[in-house]
Amino acid sequence: MLRLAPALLLLATAACNSGDDACEAATAKIETCFPDQATVATCDPDSAEQIASSSCEELADPSKADDPFTCFWMPWLCTGGGGTTTERGTIEVAVEECGGQRGDLCPYVTGTSCALVTLHDASNAEVARGFTSAGGRFTFSGLADGKFTVKIHDRDGTLATMQPYDFSAREEPAKLKVDVARGEDAPWARFPLVPDSQEGITQCADLAGGLTVKSPSGALVDRHEVEWDWVVELERAGEVIERTRPLFIHHEATESGQDENVLGFRTLVVGEYTVRLVRVDVPASRQRPNPDYAQLVRLYAVDEVDPLELTVKVTSAQRGKILSISQTIVDPIAE
Repeated sequence: MLRLAPALLLLATAACNSGDDACEAATAKIETCFPDQATVATCDPDSAEQIASSSCEELADPSKADDPFTCFWMPWLCTGGGGTTTERGTIEVAVEECGGQRGDLCPYVTGTSCALVTLHDASNAEVARGFTSAGGRFTFSGLADGKFTVKIHDRDGTLATMQPYDFSAREEPAKLKVDVARGEDAPWARFPLVPDSQEGITQCADLAGGLTVKSPSGALVDRHEVEWDWVVELERAGEVIERTRPLFIHHEATESGQDENVLGFRTLVVGEYTVRLVRVDVPASRQRPNPDYAQLVRLYAVDEVDPLELTVKVTSAQRGKILSISQTIVDPIAE
């Protein structure tokens, strides 16, 4: 019996780790597919693997709206078996940073991006969380009637600080009590944070860098051509969440004093991402501002050139920082 105990312990630990991994993957999938919705604070290990392996289209399929896993992971889509979305409450959240100097009144506000917003029930247990948009907005939906508390967190885990009063510089912890009642207008939870909160509150990192492309002979490829020879994709949890191109920047506008191709992605939460460079052959007639990059890839991807991939891991220690994704590559079909 004593010899079996370590094996049993290892099995139990492995099962626990497997469940944790599945829960993390499922949460990442929900965050990727529904960035404007909160993720649940608890986990259902039995359905986590199913969530993680599903596509965004499959998760949003209306025919699955009464499935138990939908109601657990995506309550805003749940019909509860009734065929139509169950009427549930909503809380609108605005997280803003006051302008001016700390200790003065709040003369104006700007949106605070990628702030961690948590929702707590009447017993103060966390029931959902999410991150604000670039404009400082977030919505909790699919809520039952009841009393809730909304909290905003600094990156160090403490509560942020706000100035809740229009005619006072008094400061308080960033938490507000909100009542949700069916049939009433969605309540707002507005947080005017003290000046200079953005730097310490963001839970995200940015990716930025330059792209240098050379021909097989080692010659530098013209940077005007590079801008439309490649589409850059950002993927998380098996889903492409953003696309761009290596924008051409004239040397008069760069710090190096040389022409550059730059690319970047903003507000990435902690997790693992894939940056993918796809070779395309876009005709001049389609080289327009704000193109449909997915369509460009679908129509003009060069099959004989394999996409180049870079794995990027955003860690907790990298939140609030800019991570370099600068690359020098060889284009096998460049002249």
